[in-house]
Amino acid sequence: MKKSPLYPLILVNFQFFMLGFVWNLANVLVALFQETFGLNNFQTSLLTSISFFAFFAISYPARLFIDKFKTVTTIVVGCMLAALGLLIFVPGAVFMSYPLFLAGVFVMFSGATFLQVACNPYVRALGPDKSAASRINFSQGLGAVGAFLTSYVAGGFILKLFKDDPFQGIIWFYLILTVMYAGLGFLIRLAKMPVNPNEVPQQQNAGNVPDRSKKSAWNYRHFRTGFIVLLLYMGAEAILYQLMTPYFMQEAPIEKSRAVDISGLMFLGLMIGRLLGAGMLIKVNPGRLVGWFGAIAGLLIIISMASTGYVAIYSIILTGLFISIMFATIFSLSIDGLGRFTNEASSYLIMAISGGFFIPLLFGLAADYLSLKTSLFIVLIPLLLASWYGFFGARRRS
Repeated sequence: MKKSPLYPLILVNFQFFMLGFVWNLANVLVALFQETFGLNNFQTSLLTSISFFAFFAISYPARLFIDKFKTVTTIVVGCMLAALGLLIFVPGAVFMSYPLFLAGVFVMFSGATFLQVACNPYVRALGPDKSAASRINFSQGLGAVGAFLTSYVAGGFILKLFKDDPFQGIIWFYLILTVMYAGLGFLIRLAKMPVNPNEVPQQQNAGNVPDRSKKSAWNYRHFRTGFIVLLLYMGAEAILYQLMTPYFMQEAPIEKSRAVDISGLMFLGLMIGRLLGAGMLIKVNPGRLVGWFGAIAGLLIIISMASTGYVAIYSIILTGLFISIMFATIFSLSIDGLGRFTNEASSYLIMAISGGFFIPLLFGLAADYLSLKTSLFIVLIPLLLASWYGFFGARRRS
């Protein structure tokens, strides 16, 4: 049985923590930007959508990069790109420029694309196949810990400590994050990181590929279906993150900082769900768990659409617990048994994260013409499709 090397996993998992932390920063800043720059729902959605567009635009170049330079170098470059993107927020705050903030988001998430393409299959490969879904969920769970802390650490620093001048808070906070991400890249570069087993020819040839005649990951039905489901699901998840602060302020008479604090509870649910899910997935069938969690999340969205006030708010918050395992588990199910096609499949699945670009734009337009609450049907449909994939679509077929 393969053993998981400890120090490399610690470094990679800390990267997941950092990625989760910076991923949720848009939720802290969205209401501030909306108020400062006078943005409508569509313009506001660009803050989240551009981050997901990076996954669409950069996934294929990242795949070419990892094919040539391998996993560890790709992780280091991803850390440095993320640090550069965070640094761009400093002139954005100095010049009060929304386009500069959007540019920083794109560069930062270009780095995140490199990291996701490299780290997810790397964590899956560094250990026994039986616990692969559990390992990825644990890593993503650490990302949820980071996302949970963002609302309180970044929100407290930028919106409370620098209440009179939050853009000054942005300057200092993003400088600190830049140094941390660059430092992590240097640590990984200096560490003796093991080679990804899927990149060793002998391992590839012995890979668990059911049909040696297959020429691409696209020849596998469970991968093709997983790609489509993940594309739509990531759009729904992005909407939930983007929606929370303005939706909570609409549903209850609360201030912006209070709405940000409440939104942190959703990431607490993500954190708890992923860490518990990592344990559950050792014994519970991953597809079945996705099926049930997707169905319950869909039910909670229906409850929010049909209610008002704090019932509508906390049904959205509770959704975080049940979407917690979706990305990591659908990802793992989709690349199961692909062997030498794993890196190829991984790059396309990370590209599917770009659903968080296209679908929130549709949601933003719908919300401008309808309402935030009515437009939640755009979130409901992908959750039900994820449930179907867990129960039926993830069965491995060619």
